[in-house]
Amino acid sequence: MKITPQTVVLLNFGCRDIQKLARAIRDHHIYTMVMPKTVDAKRILAEQAVGILVCRDASMPAPTADDTARISECNLPVMSVVVDSDPVAGLNAILAFLTDKCGCTGSWKLENFIDEAVADIRAQVGKEQVILGLSGGVDSSVVAALIHKAIGDQLTCVFVNHGLLRKNEAEMVQQIFGRNFKINLKYIDASDRFLDKLAGVDEPERKRKIIGKEFIDVFAEAAAEVNAPFLAQGTIYPDILESIPMDGNPKGVIKSHHNVGGLPENMKFKLVEPVDRLFKDEVRQVGRMLGLPSEVLDRHPFPGPSLGVRHLGAIRRDTLKMLVKADAIVTEELIKADWYHKTWQTFAVFLPVKATGMKNGLRTYDYVIAIRSINSIDAVTAQVVRLPWELIDKMTARIINEVQGINRVVYDVTPKPPGTIEWE
Repeated sequence: MKITPQTVVLLNFGCRDIQKLARAIRDHHIYTMVMPKTVDAKRILAEQAVGILVCRDASMPAPTADDTARISECNLPVMSVVVDSDPVAGLNAILAFLTDKCGCTGSWKLENFIDEAVADIRAQVGKEQVILGLSGGVDSSVVAALIHKAIGDQLTCVFVNHGLLRKNEAEMVQQIFGRNFKINLKYIDASDRFLDKLAGVDEPERKRKIIGKEFIDVFAEAAAEVNAPFLAQGTIYPDILESIPMDGNPKGVIKSHHNVGGLPENMKFKLVEPVDRLFKDEVRQVGRMLGLPSEVLDRHPFPGPSLGVRHLGAIRRDTLKMLVKADAIVTEELIKADWYHKTWQTFAVFLPVKATGMKNGLRTYDYVIAIRSINSIDAVTAQVVRLPWELIDKMTARIINEVQGINRVVYDVTPKPPGTIEWE
């Protein structure tokens, strides 16, 4: 189990912006962990925590006597934090408490993270082989670089084409990887296998779990070839926070990430997850320290289940092709207009509803594509980007004219919260 010195635990007693507060404290080089209000003292003490922040919104009830008794078992300094409209408004008082009462010295720095992660990986893995699911995105690429720095040729990366990739993604990832890494890479085309398993499945959580299980099965077959008992993943901290009910109620789960809640319970691999305590922007910083190029670090984030969570409803091969084409158009026009690096993520979503329209003077009854564009720092919260209307017009015209089966385009104006970044 990883232990981070001078850890501060934030207990969630109904605090909507608790992740934002945790992130703000980290900016002052004090490591934070968010835990549900139902966590027991043993779990907190296992992290060798130095202090506890009891966090709730202004309108939420205070902890009960039982809650207070459970917290007091830790025998640690405790501060109650009421988060109002601005989650970091009382940050100075919090920092003073953490410094004066908890003994925090501001020693947690990403500059030290790489050496600590390398040491942790070597201690965990020893001389064994590791297999890594490489997506080509920031998280898995940073993990690949970290693990390779730690154990060299003991690492084998596997890039799985599950049929849910963006246009030309398989070829592009292999080219980028080949130019920038000297690591063993195995490419597996399992698109039919995944799509067959997903046929007829329209419930989002079930889709995520199917994708997660199938990933593990594919990796298990690849791992057998190199005798690897360890599976490495690009799991980051928001993945864990969204997959675990913060209030102890299973209904509090936002969604099961395929690499967290979507993993099968009987999985035989031992997991290696060196960035699972970092937020997204922290992972990017580590990547830059490792010397990863911009073409890897500055790509828009792409979810592990890929287009599987951007295709609402049951995934069919014909409608999936519509989404692939529409998404490629959105990206192409974004790049042409010099807006790609001005947004965190901009993408297309397939909606399994039909609308009446006109094409070439004839009535159509076709599907709908939604465009979503957001900005974020760490994926904890997200704001809608107001793309230029002319750019949206170009995207819309091309999608309707070039993608057979689509006759309407809508623009998603929902921030996070209440929405999530992905639609599923």
